[in-house]
Amino acid sequence: MPSTLEEELARYPREPLTRTPTPLHHLAHASARLGVDLHLKRDDLTDLALGGDKPRKLEYEVARARAAGATVLVTCGSAQSNHARLTTAAARRVGLRATVVLSHDERRIFQGNLLTVYLMGADVRFAEIDDHWEIEDHAHRVCDELRSEGETPYYIPVSGSTPLSCLGYVRAGLELADQLAGSGLTPAAVYTPFGTGGIFSGMLTALRERGIDCPVIGISVNGDTARCRTNLDTWWTATSELLDRDPDRPRGATEIYDQFVGRAYGDATEACLDAILLMGETEGVLLDPVYSGKVFAGLCAHRHAGRWGADETVVMVHSGGTPALFAYAPELRAHLAKRGVDLP
Repeated sequence: MPSTLEEELARYPREPLTRTPTPLHHLAHASARLGVDLHLKRDDLTDLALGGDKPRKLEYEVARARAAGATVLVTCGSAQSNHARLTTAAARRVGLRATVVLSHDERRIFQGNLLTVYLMGADVRFAEIDDHWEIEDHAHRVCDELRSEGETPYYIPVSGSTPLSCLGYVRAGLELADQLAGSGLTPAAVYTPFGTGGIFSGMLTALRERGIDCPVIGISVNGDTARCRTNLDTWWTATSELLDRDPDRPRGATEIYDQFVGRAYGDATEACLDAILLMGETEGVLLDPVYSGKVFAGLCAHRHAGRWGADETVVMVHSGGTPALFAYAPELRAHLAKRGVDLP
């Protein structure tokens, strides 16, 4: 008899870092405003250092790091990297040091995520780069430096996506499938952010295994659709091999949209800021300007174009990232004023 995903997942060591399952909330007021039955998977409510998606991924990477005798976790990202915040927190939770290599970008403000990594005692290094993804070369050089100093670094790539870490979102997808079944919901679509693709591919793997065949829709936050598709192929194949699944099996309907990125990664577009305001004023839920705000902007755009009806259930994954809101205060203030809010 073929093994279940749960049985396959149990073969991989995992360091518990957070509280799961996260809730699946029905957003009654946002649903009424938009005219669609909207549900939010609250991965902003994982409880490690202000929450977000990364702890699910880090549970597998940290287990491997400890087994390898690591003394320091090393990672990299933008100046307001959620991943840097949560990798630092994960390191501290298990008694390791953390070194984060961050881009010297326009968000290098002592606020939001950057503030938190200093509060948790990370060794923070900045790199001058033109492309966000070039930062990994700097991080590898830092690992070499740490080895020369007698440390045992364990490197976790930008955004934390590896074949192993994708298992965290396979677990999340199984969790969501159980919640949908328990609530008697049949989704017309599941929306996720698409950064490196770890959330998307993990969720897709689990949902298809459980017979949920609705479109899984990724809203890109950085790359074009072709690049996202390449990443999806990579993670789907790698995760399939880890879980003893045929990588050539059908994936079902998948959609990826890149028109909500804006000028570049981290650009707070007008549609994104409107989506943040809509979610805040209808539900009291805070989205972020880099990931979840853009996912909701994409969902809203599809609804306004007539994609979903009032009797259709749509699920969105909230991947966290809300500390970054504080680093975007000037844009948010200007947008609130533009929308007629009387500010102090």
